Amino acid sequence: MTTTKTIDSRRKVTGALVAGAVATGLFASAGLGSAPPASASCVSIFGIGNSPDCSSTLFSAAFAIGSGATAHADGLFGAAFAIGTAASAITSPSSVLNLAASLFGSNNSASALGGVFNWAFNIGGNNNVVSTQGSFSNQATNLLGSNNKVTTQGGYFNFARNVLGNTNSVKITGGNSNAAVNLLGNNGSVEVLGGAGNLARNLFGEGNSVKTVGGYLDTASNLLGGTGNVITSEGGYFNSARNIGGSDNVLTVGGAGSNLTTALNLFSSGNKLTAGGPGSLNAVLNAGGGDNTISAGGPGNLNAGFNFFGTGNNVAAGPGPLALAGTVLRDGLTVTKANPGVAINSFRVGGTSATNSQNATAPTAVKAAAATTGTNKKTTKKADNAAGPTTGDNKKTDKKGADSSE
Repeated sequence: MTTTKTIDSRRKVTGALVAGAVATGLFASAGLGSAPPASASCVSIFGIGNSPDCSSTLFSAAFAIGSGATAHADGLFGAAFAIGTAASAITSPSSVLNLAASLFGSNNSASALGGVFNWAFNIGGNNNVVSTQGSFSNQATNLLGSNNKVTTQGGYFNFARNVLGNTNSVKITGGNSNAAVNLLGNNGSVEVLGGAGNLARNLFGEGNSVKTVGGYLDTASNLLGGTGNVITSEGGYFNSARNIGGSDNVLTVGGAGSNLTTALNLFSSGNKLTAGGPGSLNAVLNAGGGDNTISAGGPGNLNAGFNFFGTGNNVAAGPGPLALAGTVLRDGLTVTKANPGVAINSFRVGGTSATNSQNATAPTAVKAAAATTGTNKKTTKKADNAAGPTTGDNKKTDKKGADSSE
């Protein structure tokens, strides 16, 4: 009996030691006990297991995996997940139903600060900063790439997104249902400030700046690349400024009061297009060629300027209305149309510019010649009447004289 008790006691001691070792390993792996300095991991759920690296509140959860990783779900019904070296994820105490996740890569941070139902999400890459700040149902996302900064601030139903590319700044400040997107580009700045339903987008290319400022349902887009492009759509309604291909382009659609105005550049470089405001339904277009300056409107309505496959041209239309100016397959031309009408290369119709200097001189000379001819005819007639016939009825002569004097 004594021997049996001794064996049972030894088994209990051995079991306790094994259980303690297993528990210690679990706590260490979760960061709730002693963790190796090279790899810190932790979990906090519903306020349980809080530590300097992981914390949560009631109905929230946080975990971090990786050396120097931290996760803090300090809002209500929120979650914060961080995976990667020095990764961090935070939901602030003033937030509700927010999600912050920084997954993979190194030195990335995701913050969903304040507001309701917002998320900040980073996947991969290095040294990225992704954040939403306040308001309702905003999104900020970065997928791969490095040294990018993606932010939504204020407003409702906005989303800012960067996909690949490096050193980009994608930002929305205020406004509702706006979108700012960069895909593959580098060193670009994509920004929407206020307004509603606006879209600022850069696809491919490097060193681009794409912006909408205020306005409603406006669009600023750079498509297919190039470097150093600046595309801006400010204020107004349903305006757009687009560039497709090429590099070093500047497209600007006017400020407040400019509505349904468009600037579009295709397949070329070094161009400057402007459709100013206030005004409505103005358009500028460049297709091919480089180093052209094209403008329409400002102020004015229903004006258009264009260039097709020429370089070094200066085209201006407006204030109009209904002014059209353009160049086609020509280089180094200056074509302007301020009043209603058409001016394309040297062809002109309507307004004061419809008559050139040579045409203006010709009618004057014709009128002067006609006036001289008429005077001569009158003088000749008077001389004939004065001479009169030397013979004939004097009564008829007197009658003729009397008739000519009436």
